[in-house]
Amino acid sequence: MRAPVLLRKGFGLIQKLRPEHMTSFITPEADLFTVWHLGVPDVCADSWTLTVGGMVSRALTLSLEDLAGLPQTEITAVHECAGSPLAPTVPQRRVGNVRWGGVRLSELLHLAGIEEGAAYVISTGVDHGVYDGTHHQRYEKDLPLGKALDGSVLVALAVNGEALPVRRGGPLRLVVPGYYGTNSTKWLDSLTVSDRRSGSAFTTKYYMDRPENGSGSPSPVWELAPNSCLVSPLDGDVHVGEPVEIRGWAWAHEPVTSVEVTTDGGRTWNPAQVATRVEHGWQGFGFPWTPTSVGEYVIACRATTGSGATQPDTPRRNRIHQRVIFVDQPA
Repeated sequence: MRAPVLLRKGFGLIQKLRPEHMTSFITPEADLFTVWHLGVPDVCADSWTLTVGGMVSRALTLSLEDLAGLPQTEITAVHECAGSPLAPTVPQRRVGNVRWGGVRLSELLHLAGIEEGAAYVISTGVDHGVYDGTHHQRYEKDLPLGKALDGSVLVALAVNGEALPVRRGGPLRLVVPGYYGTNSTKWLDSLTVSDRRSGSAFTTKYYMDRPENGSGSPSPVWELAPNSCLVSPLDGDVHVGEPVEIRGWAWAHEPVTSVEVTTDGGRTWNPAQVATRVEHGWQGFGFPWTPTSVGEYVIACRATTGSGATQPDTPRRNRIHQRVIFVDQPA
């Protein structure tokens, strides 16, 4: 297959929303961040096909019409960028919560029939180009077979009820709820069942985290680490003696069971009220606060999951989010 012409070449990023703008449970598609590593291909939906091969009993070649004729599923899920693999400890706060629609990957794998010994599913997009000074013929990622079969992963045709636009990876992309966005291959044209991980640079060189202590083997950037962000209040909106609610969102690959809030820069932490998770979406939290004196306050939030994983205050992509608020006298 000839590589498609690129509408945009090289790495690109569009980020419209900062945490204080993330006021809706569902993020409008037009406001969701957009990242591409190699370029944005000029694609033709009419002739698009997806192949499913590798360690399967029956190789599949499916058109978009074929996929649309299979049972469709909608899943609400957090979509978070892992940040730059060249600076993995720098938080980016690129995140949204959207509703994806498409065919469960598990459905396609059952149709193809998985052979014994298979352990991974490799996904490939048609984008190509230069990243970090090297030309890459394709963008390729992988995920464990267990995740591929858990019923949450979609071969997506839609976002928020509309057909996937090209900028969003349309006409077809992978969506892996609970995993960082880098694993949700855009402009998807092939799935390969394998007994080993992909040899792509995007699975061997990039998006491989080294342990914080510097020893041990690097691990794939797959599951969403616990994270949270402050939506309100903003600096200038808080007055002494007047109650406000500190609000925000929390998320992880598993449900967040607690969020703590500090108003004194981390000296003391207080439990917030946390909403129950809906599917794989983010969870709202709130904490009432009535400041008793004017001056500068550092507020922050910290999410923890049922397994005990929590946010660090050291440089990591999910470092605790904080905001400086100056409390004024009432007008």
